[in-house]
Amino acid sequence: MVSSVRAAVPRYLAQVWRSPGQILLLVLSVWFVSNGPVAFAMNPSLSFGARMHSCTVMVFGFIPVTVNGWHALFHFVTGIAGLFAARTARSALWYGIGCGWFYLIAAGLGLAGGDNVLGFMAVDTFGNWIHAAEGGLALTAAALTTAVTPAPLARHNPRLK
Repeated sequence: MVSSVRAAVPRYLAQVWRSPGQILLLVLSVWFVSNGPVAFAMNPSLSFGARMHSCTVMVFGFIPVTVNGWHALFHFVTGIAGLFAARTARSALWYGIGCGWFYLIAAGLGLAGGDNVLGFMAVDTFGNWIHAAEGGLALTAAALTTAVTPAPLARHNPRLK
């Protein structure tokens, strides 16, 4: 099992390393996936509407992070999809466009709705601006997928060819 993972990781990285956009989407997707379990551990509640529960934690003593189970799923699902999409420039392009607009819409709804998005995803103002930045990064990554570069890792590492 470990040897098959060791063989798959370099192949995956060689696929992703074909354009700056794919690399940026990989980094963004890892960020999303890592946020999911952390947010779910903070508050796994999946309730809706008036029964919606959330948890706000101050990170570094001054950054408010408001989450619930839906917020955790929001990040985790988009992150897993991004890890798959980053493998080809075409799928990275469409994922970047879709994810970018999805995050920008979520940010706008959060800013308009106060402490939640559509009555189920807990947010705060700082988090809404973070979602807007993440959406902007995803759209930037989509634009960068057209800038195909030779795989520098493959040139220097025969295992990646």
